[in-house]
Amino acid sequence: MTDEPKSPPSILQDIQARTGLSPKVLLPDSDSEHGASPLVDPNATSAKLMPQGRGNYQLMGEIARGGMSVILKGHDTDLGRDVAVKVLDDELAKRPEVVQRFVEEAQIGGQLQHPGIVPVYELGLMDDDRPYFTMKLIKGRTLASLFQARKTPAEDRGRLLAIFEAVCHTVAYAHSKGVVHRDLKPANIMVGAFSEVQVVDWGLAKVLGRGGVADEKRAQETRASLLTVIETVRSGPGSTGTDSLIGSVMGTPAYMAPEQAQGEIDKLDERVDVFSLGAILCELLTGAPPYEDNGQEKVIVQAARAMLDPARERIEASGADPALTRICLDCLTPARAARPANADEVAKAVHAYVISTEERAQKAELAAIEARVKAAEERRARRLTLALGAAIVLVLLVGGGSYFWIEQTQAAQREQTRIAVDEAHGESIKLLQAGKPDQALAAAQRALSLAETGSADAALIERAGRFVEQAEHDVDSARHERELLAQDRKLVERLIDLRLSVADAVADSSIRVQLDQDFAQAFEDYGVDLEGADLVPALERIRERDIAEEVALSLDSWSRLRKDVFGEDSLEAENLFFLAMDLDSDPTRLEMREAIAARDKDTLLELSRREVLETLTPASIFVLASAIWSMFPEERAEVRRIYDIALPLHPDDYVLQSIGGNLYFGIGRYHASLSCRFSALSQRPDDIRARRAVAAALLFIGHLEDCVYASDACLAQDENDYEALYTKSMALLQLGRYEEALQVLQRSLEIMDDPNKRSDELVNRFYLGLASREEVQRRLTESRDELIRATLAFALVEHPDPAQRDAPLVLELLESRSGIISDRSYSWLLQTLAYMSLEDWQAARDSMSGQYDSLGIAFFVPPVLSFLRATVYAKLGEDDIAREVYERGLAESVELTGRDETGWERSDIVRWRAKAQAALGI
Repeated sequence: MTDEPKSPPSILQDIQARTGLSPKVLLPDSDSEHGASPLVDPNATSAKLMPQGRGNYQLMGEIARGGMSVILKGHDTDLGRDVAVKVLDDELAKRPEVVQRFVEEAQIGGQLQHPGIVPVYELGLMDDDRPYFTMKLIKGRTLASLFQARKTPAEDRGRLLAIFEAVCHTVAYAHSKGVVHRDLKPANIMVGAFSEVQVVDWGLAKVLGRGGVADEKRAQETRASLLTVIETVRSGPGSTGTDSLIGSVMGTPAYMAPEQAQGEIDKLDERVDVFSLGAILCELLTGAPPYEDNGQEKVIVQAARAMLDPARERIEASGADPALTRICLDCLTPARAARPANADEVAKAVHAYVISTEERAQKAELAAIEARVKAAEERRARRLTLALGAAIVLVLLVGGGSYFWIEQTQAAQREQTRIAVDEAHGESIKLLQAGKPDQALAAAQRALSLAETGSADAALIERAGRFVEQAEHDVDSARHERELLAQDRKLVERLIDLRLSVADAVADSSIRVQLDQDFAQAFEDYGVDLEGADLVPALERIRERDIAEEVALSLDSWSRLRKDVFGEDSLEAENLFFLAMDLDSDPTRLEMREAIAARDKDTLLELSRREVLETLTPASIFVLASAIWSMFPEERAEVRRIYDIALPLHPDDYVLQSIGGNLYFGIGRYHASLSCRFSALSQRPDDIRARRAVAAALLFIGHLEDCVYASDACLAQDENDYEALYTKSMALLQLGRYEEALQVLQRSLEIMDDPNKRSDELVNRFYLGLASREEVQRRLTESRDELIRATLAFALVEHPDPAQRDAPLVLELLESRSGIISDRSYSWLLQTLAYMSLEDWQAARDSMSGQYDSLGIAFFVPPVLSFLRATVYAKLGEDDIAREVYERGLAESVELTGRDETGWERSDIVRWRAKAQAALGI
């Protein structure tokens, strides 16, 4: 019989062996040294294992079991504390991808340091090499059990709302670290005996933008087998929708956002947690989650289709405050873009609601107190009247000795009134210091009322009156300050928009003149005249506010604009330069302004060194980069370097991220552009320009469905946004949805006619058989605009019907001295397509050596270029290369469309993939 492995000594045992001492401090627990946490199975097989190299753990049995792991109750004998030991299932421990997810869960828990998240203590291996990690053993009840214990949904709502607010703050912290939980539900929220609230079970967490199995990229190929093992455990027959799913759809259906239920992995961000928070709030208010088993549709189907009408009706009929139901409904919005961006926004909204509720309660209590004080004063007045009457009789009976007693009584009453008034004044002062001037005024008015109705002397009444006057002044001052802050914010927002407009402005002089007038109007609306003879009042007004630096840097942009409008040495531009210098005395920015005025390139380049950029504010970097870009075109590569450094330094600056997105877009770095534009949109989610820019970037990287959604979001804000209409039409065209594309494009042209867009309309009509090939040929030969030529030539070599193509005409124009377009990348692509149309495969192979992969959506999305190459190689018998390129195209198409190609059936991707498959004999 083989001896069982002997556990290594614990730290305490080691200390005892060395010193003869065995210190052991045990705090009192409810039942025993090991506490009173219930054990589901004390004889569980897993409890008989021991962690490798750890002699200080006693495993006492199983607490809980899930689809991937078992949780054991353990006791650390060295520290004298109970712990939870989470051990991976023995069968799943044989799968590397599952082990990786388990380890990442431990890493996420170990790095999220927040009171609302269970701390992970240690990661290790059991004797049988299964991974485990230890964490705090939570002793308490789940929020789900608290919900079930209520007799009605309205019971204990205030306490449960406080728990919910704590959950929102915890999830907000996780979102700030780039972590999305993806399985928020009442069963995953623990409430301790001392009201501590913790969000548990981060096993399905997704780490945004950082990689890892949680991002699903590495799990895509193994998802089918993983689903078979795990999903059947946690969501098999009899599931009510409140069990977690793991597979292509991860989470709990009853609390799940539509995009999560549809398995749209790449679209999952903080908003899926926001939806789940709304679902928890829905259950708090109504007693049930948004989706329930109705005997007709499965819960997961209801979630995927966002069948929320029954939940909305329950929420609105819950009797909850309208402000609270609004928060709940906002979180449960099916369109993810319309939901709050993250849990922090939800937490702030809930906190504001709680505070407003408390303030209303305080006002009601204050009114009740005032009523009680008034009633008491009236009773005291009546008693005083009776006492005085009795005193008069007493005077008549016993003489002047009673007069002294009456004086003493009145003096005592005056002292009581003075104390009450002073207490009310003290409360008023505290409220004012806490930033609550309205409540401070109410306390001061209550003090005056006490003085006037009590036994106060004239001096006390006068003092209370002056106190009220001061409190009224404080309220007026606070109101005025709020108005000024609102004006400050409005000015800064307008100046940001104007600075971006200057950066985007084309050479059209009328646009620049209008921008100059818009700058002047912004300051005039703010209440300062920067064009007047006396600038002192304007400077004083701006200096006394906390916006002087922002205004000065905006004046830099305005000054540069005025040099274009009025001339390089114009007085108008010079005045703004000196105003900026006067408002902002920072030495580095003074040096920058002087260098700009002197066109001193060397100094400006010196200021663009990394170590200097790291000390500059975002607005200063914008001014510096804009000056170099406009004054020294040969140094534009340096401007791109500046933004490469600055953008990671200031991810939350709207202006830098917006300009960075445009800069990267202009040089074909579309993915980097999209990242910047998303960043800008997160700062100003209601800014239609930022959302429009995101839609354009999505179009150019081939995310066509997302582009349509983003364009629709713009059109929801402004149905006449012609740029959003045009972008949407181009995405629909690439998807092969020609009828919709033409309708949307024509709507765009009704709003803003554009010759370039007219060529797109002609192509669309050509594809639909509404325009003849002769009309396209005629327009192509007559046009002198390169972009129009390229668009029409592309239609003549890529029409879905080969009979409508005219490859010889396109080749003739390409070979002519004028050519169709000067950009060689476009020409190479058109030439390749023309030769393929003529089935001249060798010529097509020679042509496609041109570097047109970076064209993006100019004509094709990236996978199409791969399928195009694969077709040519296969036709020439180069099958190995053809298959390699074809496989790359497949991977690219899955990245864009996902596994479900619904909506892409008529797209260029599907059409060209079929051509490549036919050439390869697949």
